[in-house]
Amino acid sequence: MALSSGAAWADKRIALVVGNSSYQTVPQLPNPARDAKAVGQMFEDAGFDSVEVLLDLGNLDFKRAIRKFETDADQADIAVIYYAGHGIEVNGNNFLIPVDARLSSDRDAEDEAIRLERMVLSADGAKKLRVIILDACRDNPFTVKMRRERRAALRAISSGLGKVEPTSTDTLIAYAAKAGSTADDGEGRHSPFTTALLKNLTVPGLDIRLAFGRVRDEVMKLTGARQEPFVYGSLGGGNISLVPPPVVEKEPEAADVKGDFELVAKINSPRAWEVFISTYKTGFYADLARAQLASLTSKTATDIVRDVGNVTVAALPQDTPAPVNEPSSRERLEFDRLKDSTDQAALKRFIKRYPDSPLALQVQHRLEVLQNAAAEREEKQRAEREAARLAAEQARIEAERRKAELAAARKREEDERRAKAEEAAQQARAAEAERKAAEAKRKAEEAQRKAEERAAAKTAAEAARQKAESERAARQAELERRKAEEERRKAELAKQKEEACKAEEARFKELIANGGEGKGLDNVKAFAREATCARLQPQVASTIKTFEDEIARRLVMTAQVELGRIGCFAGDADGQLGPATRTALNRYQAAKNPSGKAGSDKRRNNGDLPLTDDVVKELGQQSGRVCPLACKTGEALKDDTCVAVTKPQPPATVQHKRDEKATASKPARRPERTQTSRQREPAPRARQEASRPSSSYRAAPAMIGVGF
Repeated sequence: MALSSGAAWADKRIALVVGNSSYQTVPQLPNPARDAKAVGQMFEDAGFDSVEVLLDLGNLDFKRAIRKFETDADQADIAVIYYAGHGIEVNGNNFLIPVDARLSSDRDAEDEAIRLERMVLSADGAKKLRVIILDACRDNPFTVKMRRERRAALRAISSGLGKVEPTSTDTLIAYAAKAGSTADDGEGRHSPFTTALLKNLTVPGLDIRLAFGRVRDEVMKLTGARQEPFVYGSLGGGNISLVPPPVVEKEPEAADVKGDFELVAKINSPRAWEVFISTYKTGFYADLARAQLASLTSKTATDIVRDVGNVTVAALPQDTPAPVNEPSSRERLEFDRLKDSTDQAALKRFIKRYPDSPLALQVQHRLEVLQNAAAEREEKQRAEREAARLAAEQARIEAERRKAELAAARKREEDERRAKAEEAAQQARAAEAERKAAEAKRKAEEAQRKAEERAAAKTAAEAARQKAESERAARQAELERRKAEEERRKAELAKQKEEACKAEEARFKELIANGGEGKGLDNVKAFAREATCARLQPQVASTIKTFEDEIARRLVMTAQVELGRIGCFAGDADGQLGPATRTALNRYQAAKNPSGKAGSDKRRNNGDLPLTDDVVKELGQQSGRVCPLACKTGEALKDDTCVAVTKPQPPATVQHKRDEKATASKPARRPERTQTSRQREPAPRARQEASRPSSSYRAAPAMIGVGF
């Protein structure tokens, strides 16, 4: 019997598993050591050639383990690294923390921690696939105790790990939580992320991208959507799994079974029949073999002999199998003509005409092979079209994103230039005000001194006047000083606003980079409510509009694809909610509610079916054609096929009377055709029309419509 599998799994697979729990300067983590042991056992059970599990590694041991794995990966096809423990982001760089790290300041990270980039590069030697799995995004106590000694950038130190795009191909980096966020250590025996990995990662034959997708869904379910795992990197178009798919046993060909049956029949011994039955456990010939074996081993049964070709089959009276109908010569001739045919209609007619013939089994098998091949071709073409559409859409989105980023960068540079110019102008005005205040103070002091000198020579009244003059000058100087102080305060406030704008611009750039999928749109809307920088408002509003349009476009495109699949929409999936799409939605609504009553469904009360996520989900749950086939004018629907409709001819007697009446009322212009001449005229030619399939997603048997 032939065996087949997804691939020849002679690949060498290795894994490095590290779990750091016993930290020396911060509280210990209970789960990483247990997680690492369980993951290592999972890889061993999956048949990996080499699995090294290391617990509570210090700085030096950690580096040595990475160096050794780098050498081993050069000789492997698939390399997997799993790390559970603390991780940290410092000044845009990701670090994995050994158990002996102290990390008193941000400068210590380079010396006491392990760069994530080094661990990723250690797997580059693997020829086919490299996977790095990081359960290292826990709430990190090191961030509280570390001093910020370097000139801080925004988010200089973060508990979660930052986004890392692999530089090599066929590499995936899986985070327990999305970049910049933290993950739960878990209250059970394992963290939520590792629990999902143990369940889904090594399913035989499961593509690793689908495996990580299942891990994400399960983690979000376990954490109430607080934690979302994320995978960075990309793979090719083939199926790539960490564990080979199970071996699939192919069904034997009918001709092979028949040939083996005839060979065993020539031997006709109990042992030969037992071998045949153990090889072919079910089917027509298996039943005949069991009957023959029973006739050879029974000593009290009455033999009933019937020739089947060159085979003599004996059966017991109390367990008599159905008689074998020997194919007639006509059956054999028609079978020989059809056995290699691809005409499914002809094969079905043969089965219907000779349902009890042994040859019908082979014809049925041939028909199933053709149907399966057609279904596979259709599915492959649909997948190729969908992949091409998604690739084009992704390219368009990427181009728009780059264009928006370029425009935002130019706008940001222009705003910064204007802000610097304004700040310089304010500082110049403040300096000028201080100069004037100093000059006024100097003049006041000079005036006071002169007044004092003149006071000795002048009368008391003159002295009082001079004193009043000096006090007025002093008040004027105080006003100038206060004015200078106000200018200085305004300059400081403007500087603070500019720094706040720069911080908000950096945060806004991160939100744009994350895109509008998932919670991206909600995050941008929340930012819009919190932002205080006036020059950012137009950009934020534009981004919200872009994200909303993109989400709406994807929703419409998904609905168009589903409506096309169930036969309600024949246009292109362009993402535009135009008249054709609304018509398709109304056709679907009419097909689901033929009586015209909406029932308890409030969304259909206005006549038009609104396009929502629930509607798209409902469309995706439909199977087969939902909307009826629309026929052209002059055609009618019959058995899921459009056929031509013609008017019946009137009876001969009625036509004859009409002809006599017409002759009596009108003068004869030409000789009347006789009944004989009319009989010689050719009958109206039958108009045949090949039936169209009722849906591009469901194959229907071919039929011929004839009208007279």
